[in-house]
Amino acid sequence: MERTGLVPVMAIAIVNGIFSPWVLVLFVLYPVWYPSWAPPTSQFVYMASALILSTLTLMVAGVPAALYERLLARPQSVVVASIWLGCAALLTLPAVPNIMRALAG
Repeated sequence: MERTGLVPVMAIAIVNGIFSPWVLVLFVLYPVWYPSWAPPTSQFVYMASALILSTLTLMVAGVPAALYERLLARPQSVVVASIWLGCAALLTLPAVPNIMRALAG
């Protein structure tokens, strides 16, 4: 896939990582995954939680696109990027109320 097709997917994944309700779950479970050498301040833990969730969004959204590429002999990069973008948008739907609250001020 071309680099320009990945930029909107990454933007959606970052927004999902910041505003998703699952960030709270990762934040509460930080003793399980957070390294002992890192400072355990709430800002660092939240940032790491958002980063984990963003990365997870990218990986999970890429699975259907990868399956499409595998199953077709000549996949088109536009279709692959669209599948990846659509799946990332679907994974971001639970974060929409938090996004709207943040935009409202």
